[in-house]
Amino acid sequence: MNASSQTPPGALPTETSSPPLQAAFATFGVALPVPAGSPAAPAPVSPDASPAEAVTAVVAAEMAKDKPVTPRDIATAEMEAGIVFDPARFKMAVDAAREQARAEYSAELAERGDQLAVMTDFKHRLDRVMRAIEGRPDNDTMLVREILAAVHGTAPYADVPMTLAWTRSVDVPEQGAEDQRAVVDCVTAHGGRAHLVLTRDERQALASLLDAEIVRDIHAPCPHSKACGLTDDEIDAAYPKLFGWSRVFIVGLDEPGRWYCTPACVSRALARAGEKLAEADNRAELDGGL
Repeated sequence: MNASSQTPPGALPTETSSPPLQAAFATFGVALPVPAGSPAAPAPVSPDASPAEAVTAVVAAEMAKDKPVTPRDIATAEMEAGIVFDPARFKMAVDAAREQARAEYSAELAERGDQLAVMTDFKHRLDRVMRAIEGRPDNDTMLVREILAAVHGTAPYADVPMTLAWTRSVDVPEQGAEDQRAVVDCVTAHGGRAHLVLTRDERQALASLLDAEIVRDIHAPCPHSKACGLTDDEIDAAYPKLFGWSRVFIVGLDEPGRWYCTPACVSRALARAGEKLAEADNRAELDGGL
C-alpha cells in the first residue's frame, strides 16, 4: 500500500489545500499578496466560490494578522478587494468618463464647425465668381482685379442684376407633353446665351401680367404647334395629336376651315377674321360710293 492509497476521501491535507482567501480572490480576478512567512502553496481557481465565501476569506485573512484588527481595517480590505460596492467611487468614475466624453465631443464639434465655416466661405467665394462670369461667352476675358474683387466680395456690380434681351424665340411644349416648361431664349449684354425657364403656372402668371398693359399680337404664330392654323387639305384630320383641337370656319370669307390647338389660338383666329371682314366692308362701301 502506497502513500496515495492511504489518503482518506474528503478534504485534502492542509499542506496541499488552497486557503479560502486565495480561492476567493482568484474567483474575483484579484491577485492575493501572500503574507511574509506563509507557505507558498498553489491557489487553483475555484468556480464554486460565492460572494459570502469571498467575504469570509477576506475577514479571516485580516483577523489572522499579527496585529489588532479593527472593523475599519476589515471594511478597507473588502473595498480594496472589490467586494464592497462604493457608490462614491462609482459616481466619481462615471462623472470622469462623462466629462471626458463631453470634452471629446466638444472638441469634435468645434472642429466640424471650423470645417463648415471654411466650406461656407469657399462656397460664397465660388458663387461670387460664378455671378461675375455669368452671361459671358467662353472666349471672353476678365482682368485679374475683377476676379479678385469677385472673390473677396468687393466688386461694385455684385448686387447689380444681369440684364437679358429677348431673342423673340420661345420653345413651348406641345399640349399633352409630360414636361410643360417653356424656354424663353435670351442673350446677355456680353453676348452670352441665357434661358428663362417657366413652368405652366409661371407662364400663365407672366402672361396675365403682360396682358394688363400690352395687347397680344393676333398675327403672332402659334408657339405650341406648327400644325396650328392649317386647313383640311394641309393636315390629316385623323392625326392623333388633333384630339381636342377646334376647326374654325368663318362665314363671309372665301377661306376653308382651319384647325387650332388651343382656345387662345381660336380667339386670335376670330380676331384676324374680324379684321378681314371689316376690311371687306370698307371696300364694299367704297365700291358702292363710286
